[in-house]
Amino acid sequence: MKNNPNYITKLAAIPRLGAGERQQLEPVVDKFSFRVNDYYVNLIDWDDPNDPIRRIIIPSAQELENWGRLDASDETNYMVAPSVEHKYEYTALILVNNVCGSYCRFCFRKRIFMNENDEVTRDISGGLEYIRQHKELTNILLTGGDPLILSTGKLKNIIRQLREMEHVNIIRIGSKIPAFNPFRIVNDPTLPEMLAKYSLPDKRIYLMAHFNHPRELTKEAIEAMDILHRAGVISCNQTALLKGINDNPDVLAELMK
Repeated sequence: MKNNPNYITKLAAIPRLGAGERQQLEPVVDKFSFRVNDYYVNLIDWDDPNDPIRRIIIPSAQELENWGRLDASDETNYMVAPSVEHKYEYTALILVNNVCGSYCRFCFRKRIFMNENDEVTRDISGGLEYIRQHKELTNILLTGGDPLILSTGKLKNIIRQLREMEHVNIIRIGSKIPAFNPFRIVNDPTLPEMLAKYSLPDKRIYLMAHFNHPRELTKEAIEAMDILHRAGVISCNQTALLKGINDNPDVLAELMK
């Protein structure tokens, strides 16, 4: 078993950030949550001020610029039950938690990590009942937060109930854990065992991974993805086009090949 990474929520715990830079960024983390781990921080090339991994995870003063909306996709308009959004006819999503392996600085759901937000609830039984009653829903996305932050037991309880609904064909798990903390997958054999049980030949479980740069594809990340593949999970990659990170044809080609 490989060591699980240590999580970091204070800028002071990152010694490569100078005191002046930390002072400049403190107002950012006062407003928007900061979380990373030592595994992912070690992917940063600190000699490059424009390092793409750094841009993904280290706060920027630009985050305080006053433009746009916290709910950029009007998600709250489609909340139909606790933690459930039903925006498209056949598809619904469940916000299963409000914690991620790390917090991407470009996240369009920053609002749910703020103290005053109440879109996510620990008790999603009402949301599951909504899905149970709406037979038109065939495609369910588990998101958050990050579902793979949940214990395997808690995740199993959600997936089991969805699998008991005959009208639900596709279960998708949106997760950046394979990039942020592949040890969550590598070190827990009960996770692929559970996924293999519920990823059926005619009703697969899909992992919607979030690899944004080729350097995230470490040997540990590849091992984690292979474990999920062998468990019968179909993997896809959702890559946001990000300025200074992957807005380059060569970088995208390397990521996708």
